[in-house]
Amino acid sequence: CAPHCQNHESPPTTGLFIPADKRYLHLLLGYVTEICRIVNLSETDHFHLEVASEEAFINIVEHAYPDCTPGNIYIEARMKPTELVLSFRDEGIPFHDSPKDYPLELASDGDIRSPHGLGFQIMRNTVDEVRMENLGKMGKVLHLIKRYPAPVEIEMSQDIHEIPEAPLQQYSIRPMQAHDAPQVCRLFWLVYGYTYKNEDFYRPEGLIDLNESGRIVSYVAVGEDNEVVAHVGLIRPEPVLMAEFGLLAVSPAHRGRGLMGKMEDAIIAKAEEMHLFGLSINAVTSHAKSQKVSVKKAFIPCSLDLAACPPRTFKALVSENIPAQRESYLHGFKYFSTPPPRTVYVPKRHHHFISTIYEKMQQPCSIGGPSPAQSPGDYKIHYDRTLQKGVITVFTADERQWTEIQRVTDDMVHLAGAEVVDLDLPLSQPATALIFDLAEAAGFIFTGIRPCQAPDGDYARLQFLSIPFDLKHIQIYPNNGEFLREYIASYMAA
Repeated sequence: CAPHCQNHESPPTTGLFIPADKRYLHLLLGYVTEICRIVNLSETDHFHLEVASEEAFINIVEHAYPDCTPGNIYIEARMKPTELVLSFRDEGIPFHDSPKDYPLELASDGDIRSPHGLGFQIMRNTVDEVRMENLGKMGKVLHLIKRYPAPVEIEMSQDIHEIPEAPLQQYSIRPMQAHDAPQVCRLFWLVYGYTYKNEDFYRPEGLIDLNESGRIVSYVAVGEDNEVVAHVGLIRPEPVLMAEFGLLAVSPAHRGRGLMGKMEDAIIAKAEEMHLFGLSINAVTSHAKSQKVSVKKAFIPCSLDLAACPPRTFKALVSENIPAQRESYLHGFKYFSTPPPRTVYVPKRHHHFISTIYEKMQQPCSIGGPSPAQSPGDYKIHYDRTLQKGVITVFTADERQWTEIQRVTDDMVHLAGAEVVDLDLPLSQPATALIFDLAEAAGFIFTGIRPCQAPDGDYARLQFLSIPFDLKHIQIYPNNGEFLREYIASYMAA
């Protein structure tokens, strides 16, 4: 165990929300009492804060929600080292005046003319500061600030339990079974926290469904006590002759024992057993070391997936220098046998770039001339609200459909809020080169190829970014795809 360090920049904060109803007053006062106990306020200060809190509560109940409109009161306590800030927020009728605008008005006989002003005067007399803040559509908030006579240690010391190293043992590597799913979910939380992009890996029923449908093939490593200690998988959302390698997690208690390499070998062997042409891999570019697996297993870099998901801080790969921009992936591919020759159709300006990619993959490639489509086009669209990303997948290229594709792109960006839209074009079709020209004129960027993902071969990936994006933040493992970044940077600059 190690002592928990203090973090004064982010003081402990608690919250309570209750209906704007006087029957809940004692619930509020109990909350205030416990907060005062935590910060060790004196009995007098506790009494004063309790009186001010009751006045704030009653004021909101009686004035914020007229005509019996139902509403809530949201209370927040921020326990700073030198003061306690108790905030009361409501979403009731706007109130333009501040407590300082309510001085006591005394009649000639000494009576108070404004009971409303009396409540604010009581609050001002019982705490050190009263502030009101208008929040627009979020309503308004009243802050009661009580300062301590001397700084206090707010955060209670607590123990952080480190995961002990597991005893040395033998492991069995096998396909995941349904009863393993809850343990796999716990494993992913242990390794990634809640930062992993696929939410189904935190839901046993979702993980089971992915495997039963064939969209994922999961393998696990199991210890001598039947504990699931590692996971790896194949991702295959479409019935094409390739899959994505990934979903790798190893328990911290079992690291340093060669499990990662054994898991990689097992899942690659499974892919070959499935008679797939090859595997792809997507490695994040905010950490160059995450690309070491693709280098070790001889995956060939063939595209950059720019701005693929919102920025994330992975629990497994913590870095203080991660830029506040969307995460990108370096896409690599590995053939299991000699790749077949390809004839691809791209504009002449990209001939050298695409030939370089195929040469690195040791794949024969010839480039054909563009020609109009001979049959109607076909495509599908997908929008992921969580990732704020749209994908347009063209199955049959038809340059006459560009107006529709452009409209879909605009709708994703301006109506759905997409920060990036991917356009995948089938490289084996002559009309693709014509769509290329139209797409790049509209602001799409050619970022590489996606081998074996199209029903008839490879896809070209073009991307439209609706947000600022800086390629300088992309980290590439040495000799593992720098040419992609350089080429894309030159076109982004243009």
